[in-house]
Amino acid sequence: MNEFELIQTYFRRDPLDPSVILGNGDDAAVVAQGSGIQTVLSVDSVIAGRHVPEMCPPDGFAARLMGRGLSDLAAMGAEPKYVLLSLTLPTLQPGWVDHFASRFHQLCVRFGVDLIGGDTTKGPLSAHLTVIGHVPEGGALTRQGLKAGDDLWLFGPDLGGARAYLDVLDGHQDDQALWAERYWRPEPQLEAGQSLRGIAHTLIDISDGLCQDLTHLIEKASNPLTVKLRSKSLPLCNELNDRYGRDVALQYALTGGDDYCLLASIAKGVNVPAGGHRIGMVVDAMTDQILLDDEPLPASWTLGWDHSR
Repeated sequence: MNEFELIQTYFRRDPLDPSVILGNGDDAAVVAQGSGIQTVLSVDSVIAGRHVPEMCPPDGFAARLMGRGLSDLAAMGAEPKYVLLSLTLPTLQPGWVDHFASRFHQLCVRFGVDLIGGDTTKGPLSAHLTVIGHVPEGGALTRQGLKAGDDLWLFGPDLGGARAYLDVLDGHQDDQALWAERYWRPEPQLEAGQSLRGIAHTLIDISDGLCQDLTHLIEKASNPLTVKLRSKSLPLCNELNDRYGRDVALQYALTGGDDYCLLASIAKGVNVPAGGHRIGMVVDAMTDQILLDDEPLPASWTLGWDHSR
């Protein structure tokens, strides 16, 4: 049973309260608030030895935690407002905590969020961040609504760098500054998400791998669809082609995850906000599938990250 089957089997339930507009199963939940706004909420985890190395630099730990969490709000088109932090520490090391807290508060100021509560405890190094934001009533973007005739747009700098940095951490590649930046300091595409309200049919952030996250959009469509991706349109991170060759570079870009770009489906002819890359299109089909340059994806590819593996 993978992560998504586990959620569907054990934790997917119809909301009891009518104020819940959107429950679990998307990037975030949406709750009616009144006064023309809705509240968007999500929680994410960073666990040493699972999502980051056991020996984790405090500023990188804070930046990765904040970037991952706020990316969920970006994927809903929400404006961030508040965060709750639960932090578990093996031992109290004042120097480590001082650097973590300093970076965390800097990021709160940068993204305009207030830390309003949380919890601390002793145990293996990990943190859980609850993010809370607002959207205008009816303005939240979701994973549901992919349609034939849509174009696929990617908003964010590039793909594959964070995955390549895992090879640096494993000692299989020489260090590369931009790959390290992509891994340790993910940049939530908040402005892009808000600019896509009322424009995109669907929106999701690329956390687990573009193809795997794209599969979530396809599965929620009302009829079978084929997505045609174009390799030449994909913004690959620096040096991927030079270090790995085209095939592995494309595999890392499409399946590696931790990119935190936004993937949007938008009807043809719509005025698209600046900064996007048109990477493919959606057509009617007999069965759901993803094609790359009109060919099926390689059978050897694992489409993305599964937290249960």
